[in-house]
Amino acid sequence: MTKKKYKERIQISLTDFIDFVSKAGTTKFTKVKEVKNRPPYHPAFDFWKPLRERIIEVHKENVDKSEIDDVLGLLTDKNKIELYPNIIKQYKSFLGRKKVEWFEPPFQDWKLGDLRIKINPEIGLFIGDIPYVIKLYFKAEPLSKAKVDMILLMMESNLKKDEYEDAVFAVLDINKKRLYEKTSLKDEHLFLLEGEAMNFIKIWESI
Repeated sequence: MTKKKYKERIQISLTDFIDFVSKAGTTKFTKVKEVKNRPPYHPAFDFWKPLRERIIEVHKENVDKSEIDDVLGLLTDKNKIELYPNIIKQYKSFLGRKKVEWFEPPFQDWKLGDLRIKINPEIGLFIGDIPYVIKLYFKAEPLSKAKVDMILLMMESNLKKDEYEDAVFAVLDINKKRLYEKTSLKDEHLFLLEGEAMNFIKIWESI
């Protein structure tokens, strides 16, 4: 009897997967190699974690948006000290005078073979009377329409169910204060993403 070879489960973020799909040729291999060789997740290396958590806390506690600023007094990293203030300013500007109320957003892994893609929008907010499930985008790099469309498609196809059936799924580009709410992709495009996922797995196993 031969010993059965153990196959590792591959767990990646939605952002990493969308980056992979957006690349072409050998750059796909480079992306998978980068993800596979990346050190295990540690909060200390999650650049936006303190701000992301503070935004969530402020909404959960239903306190004034100005209290997001409190995170600034906890920072020691010079890059965070430099970049956080503008992102906070832009996020508060996006909120403006909107009446918002927190609700817990849904999350789920998209599973295909040994691949698990984490789909975890950070924010659930009633803006006025409309429930929004929002993925936050902090980076300064431009967020292309193609990437937005794929993120929205995967969020809607996996999370738009049960009590979230009436929710609007959206991506907020904080730097631009732009909320993307609609995707031009249809359910049939999921087959293309499934093909990309299989490609990711094959490249991962070859490394």
